[in-house]
Amino acid sequence: MNVARHWKIAAALAALIVCSGLAGAFIGHGFARHQFKARNDLSNWNEHVTREFDRVVRPTPDQGARIQQHLDKAVRELQAIRLETIGRSTNVIWRLVAEVEQELTPEQRKAFDTMKPKPADLTLDVLKVKPPSGDAR
Repeated sequence: MNVARHWKIAAALAALIVCSGLAGAFIGHGFARHQFKARNDLSNWNEHVTREFDRVVRPTPDQGARIQQHLDKAVRELQAIRLETIGRSTNVIWRLVAEVEQELTPEQRKAFDTMKPKPADLTLDVLKVKPPSGDAR
């Protein structure tokens, strides 16, 4: 075999390795993003915990119903905590914005206006959070 043919084979193998790595990276990124979104949805968490609990513990139907009520109550409480945390975080952000604005010159405030969050940027809709459907208590 001649040297040129060896280089062509080596280059083709290297290209195949790079393409395989990129494809794996894109697929892995998409899978990780999907897992992250699913993990942040409390209803998915409730379903996952219920399935895993049923698989491992194998409660009786009566126990399963009572345990599901406890899980549902906990999910409602977690949703309320999440909403409260988002509200408190939003208040801290707005307080920070007000405090920073007091330290700036008029020219700096104009520049800061372009980067500071708008009220619509920090709504529950934008943050993809749904208010709980029922009372948490």
